Amino acid sequence: MNELTLLREAGPQAPELTPAARSAARAALLAEIEGPAPRRSRRPSRKVAFRLGVALATAAAAWTGAVLIAAPDGPGTPAESVTLVDFAMPTFPLSLDPVPDGLRPAFDGNGDGASIASFDDAAGENGFTVYVGEDEPEGNGPDDGAPGHELLDVDEIPLGDDDVEAVTYARDWCVEDTATGCLTERRRFTWLSWERRDDQWVSLLGHGDYADAEQLQAVAGSLVDRPQPATLEMGLAPAGWSVQFFTMGRVLTLVNDAYEQQTLTVHVPLSEDVIPLEQLPTGIEAPAGPAVPVTVHGLPARVVPTDHGPGMGGWYLQASFADGTTFTVQAPDAFTQEQVVELAEQVTHNR
Repeated sequence: MNELTLLREAGPQAPELTPAARSAARAALLAEIEGPAPRRSRRPSRKVAFRLGVALATAAAAWTGAVLIAAPDGPGTPAESVTLVDFAMPTFPLSLDPVPDGLRPAFDGNGDGASIASFDDAAGENGFTVYVGEDEPEGNGPDDGAPGHELLDVDEIPLGDDDVEAVTYARDWCVEDTATGCLTERRRFTWLSWERRDDQWVSLLGHGDYADAEQLQAVAGSLVDRPQPATLEMGLAPAGWSVQFFTMGRVLTLVNDAYEQQTLTVHVPLSEDVIPLEQLPTGIEAPAGPAVPVTVHGLPARVVPTDHGPGMGGWYLQASFADGTTFTVQAPDAFTQEQVVELAEQVTHNR
């Protein structure tokens, strides 16, 4: 597990992007290659302008900061030491009451809070994404114009004092990256957006069993004003550092406010990417010493010093939660080994 694994797994994303948006970005690229989408006989009333290019540029910029530990150039000076203080993660402003059975939440956001919440089943086949913002979305979801996009239906459903368009469509969905391109299958989605209250626009994108106007209407009716915490949380953080972004419920990056090239990343890797503790430091980038046995959450863990070049020393810690889920902490050498372990003790995963 290292920066390359993180880049492969989360690099295409930033707070603005969910799996649906990531797929839409891939679709936009394929659309450029394949040419314009066929003209359709019927379409929703608002024109689509989802600004994927801006989102991707934001993602690239955010992730460039995320994988660097202490780049030597840029404004300010990297911290040479840190003081750990109590820390509270930003929250998502809405909850579901009741929460649909079998769906697990994951949140995307930045230091201002979470703006996207995805609720999916364990297989990722059924679920929906909730988007919250102050401005009316420009369009009917991230997928209009995607390869194979086919408008299936437009329903008018009542939400609050308004009738809202629920747009159902099908499109080609990339399910596997291969040497020759994407292996795709047809998937169905439903999108709706409305002003829930003044300066709060909410959009829902359903897939699988939730690609249905009535299902999303029920979800909309279950939303309540009750903030909920991010999936991946930290109870301690360096003083003077803030959240840069968190995404997928598995990646959280903090940044030194005085030196934005200096970051700290907590990551819950996919099971197939986990390196057995006894194999460390083999498999991580730039180890600068042996794996030191430590204890985190009462379980065996390892911490490894790393060195990516002048001014880019750091630490790699691998530990696990009580349920056996592995997580890692990558921190700059402004931390002591003891501080890395202390911080890891206060990492929780609410899934």
